[in-house]
Amino acid sequence: MSKNKILLLVAGMVMIPSIGAANDFSTLTRVHYVQDCVMTSSAKMNVYEATHKCSCVIDELAAVFTEVQFENADAGFQYRNLPGDRGAVFRDDTDVTDGISLFKKTHQEAYKTCRMR
Repeated sequence: MSKNKILLLVAGMVMIPSIGAANDFSTLTRVHYVQDCVMTSSAKMNVYEATHKCSCVIDELAAVFTEVQFENADAGFQYRNLPGDRGAVFRDDTDVTDGISLFKKTHQEAYKTCRMR
């Protein structure tokens, strides 16, 4: 094997783990999202259709957010309506509100892409 082929092989082996890990969510995060999504969609579609479409949505979200960004935006989205001081940080902090806005926009686009009803 020539020196160039060996270098190319080594470079490819070094890059493969970083490509696969880019914005990948843990299995637990994906499962929690899909379970919650299926529960909220159960009146609109059967469990098999909901599972497939909810899995599609989390895949679309994983393409945009890192796991930490997703968890922060999801928490902000869920807790922004808490009354009083408990919800103030989610309503008043511009970084949080910007993250929530991106989350909502991405979520809506993912619902369209995955044909959620």
